[in-house]
Amino acid sequence: MTGILTRLTWWQRVVFWLIVAAGGAVLVVEAFSSPSVYGAVGLVICGILPSVALFTRDLPARAVAGIGTLSIAFTVVCATVLPGHLDNTFGFFELIGLACLCVRTLLVFPAWRAAGLCLLLGLAATTLPLRLEDLDTAYTPLMAFVIAVVFAFVLLLGLVMRLYDRSRTDSFQLSRQAQRLEYARDLHDFVAHHVTAIVVQTQAVRFATGSGQLPDPVVLDKMLDGIERAGSQALTSMRTMVDVLRDDNTPMHPHQALTLMVTDLATSFAGAPVSTNVDPAIASLDLPTSTVDAARHVVQEALTNVLRHATRVSQVMISARARGQEVEISVTNDGQAGDNGLPKGGFGLVGLAERVESAGGSLTAGPTGRGWAVTALLPSSTA
Repeated sequence: MTGILTRLTWWQRVVFWLIVAAGGAVLVVEAFSSPSVYGAVGLVICGILPSVALFTRDLPARAVAGIGTLSIAFTVVCATVLPGHLDNTFGFFELIGLACLCVRTLLVFPAWRAAGLCLLLGLAATTLPLRLEDLDTAYTPLMAFVIAVVFAFVLLLGLVMRLYDRSRTDSFQLSRQAQRLEYARDLHDFVAHHVTAIVVQTQAVRFATGSGQLPDPVVLDKMLDGIERAGSQALTSMRTMVDVLRDDNTPMHPHQALTLMVTDLATSFAGAPVSTNVDPAIASLDLPTSTVDAARHVVQEALTNVLRHATRVSQVMISARARGQEVEISVTNDGQAGDNGLPKGGFGLVGLAERVESAGGSLTAGPTGRGWAVTALLPSSTA
């Protein structure tokens, strides 16, 4: 109960305590209206127990079954063993408590167990009029019918809340799954891109130093500088990933213009020379963040695949141009498929296609006759 109150605003707490005070007043009036002490004690106990169960953190099924059984037992005692102990009220406060407990039962327990417990609580609620001393053959069944109708409405309300709670849980799980996939793609991107660059340049250094001739210090320094920059970028990407995991409001990649993004990736590429051809008309477009982010991943993944899967590459071309309501991003190379000593397989293109499709675009990848091309069509506006 304390945990519930801490999540309420001040005015919700005021309303809550007013309802509690009103319920307590009703229970006191019902207790004093009983002509005997036994009836008053029974009304108070049977009325308080459902209310207490509502605010129990872990509600056991045995407790719910016990409350329903106790209510029915008190009804039987009032109708047979101790007639005349209730004449004005059968336990209106208890009826409300049983109805609310029925709703919580539907929300907490599995379907079949909840059905059995709600049936028991419904039986306890509909037999409450039998506690009255002066039973009218017409009036008492009418009260039982009205209680049954109200209880059926309560059951329907509980089922709707159960379905809503299940839908919300499923939506949360789907959201978490989508978030995990997003993080997995980002993890793959920076590991595959930066670490592949480190491996390729390390291989080049080993080849240069293992050829038996002293490498040119300038060339060697350039290779080591490339390794250092790739490692630094990998650490930066990893640090950004940790920041995102700690705070979902932190962007995984800062938004930047498409032209600048292409230039940065082309400049930092550790393989063959990269040329860029970006349509000047793109600079005037206010591209969605999802489009720029997907385009960055397309270029990065395509360049990574050049290092991993292509040999004899002399030229890599990154082009971007406007095509109506879309932007075409293409990365081509003139190499041949080969083994660069790097691990094969993975989910690079699969994850890339999923990312592009989630941004509203499409991806194609395949041989061009003189190399390989990866092309993405992405929306140029959010409309």
